[in-house]
Amino acid sequence: MKKQFVFKYCAIHLKVTWMLWGMLIPIFDSQAQFHIGAEIGTAISAVVPSNQSIPVYAQRISPRAGLYGELDVHTLFSFRTGIFYSLRGFEFGIFPNNYNTDKFWDLHCLAIPLMLVFKPSKQVQVALGLEWSNVVHTNLPLIQVPSLLFGLRGACGFHITKQLRVSAYYTYSLTKLLETTGVSPSQKAFYNNILAGISMACVLTTFPKKIKKAKEYCPPYL
Repeated sequence: MKKQFVFKYCAIHLKVTWMLWGMLIPIFDSQAQFHIGAEIGTAISAVVPSNQSIPVYAQRISPRAGLYGELDVHTLFSFRTGIFYSLRGFEFGIFPNNYNTDKFWDLHCLAIPLMLVFKPSKQVQVALGLEWSNVVHTNLPLIQVPSLLFGLRGACGFHITKQLRVSAYYTYSLTKLLETTGVSPSQKAFYNNILAGISMACVLTTFPKKIKKAKEYCPPYL
């Protein structure tokens, strides 16, 4: 049953990716510069209850890595997308785990962001957008955890060199990760996953702009 969920939502991820590239390729053909790169980093993951201002579960450190593509549509703006592996979850701490003896609850995800990047200078970047995450494996029961997470993503980056960029990012999942019910209103809550971290990105290759050459017309012989 779990494998069916994984295959189903991996297929959805592929469809979303092809749809995104289908929208970006026409811009690429219109003389836009395109970059392909790798990104790796670490993050702090936690869950935030709807009826409290701070997480009741402890945060945990998790990795995030993948490949990205960025399309320069203007000197001030670009589109960025990619596919990333991201480990999300939280630490129980003093809270008992009724499902297994693990200290952490893990969500192994494949994430696809779609970001609009604003470039106020050659070094500084500010990116805002959406992110789809497919939970490919978890030690939480899938009957409680949605296999597809949808959220908001923001990042601030600084180019150390033309090829290297360091970024700080934040992701807030709009999908309810867990939901609890109880007798009193204080016992009823739903939990959203948050992710905050830093990463290092490196441009692997760049496809330059296509410069159209002016056609030369020979004047007719007189």
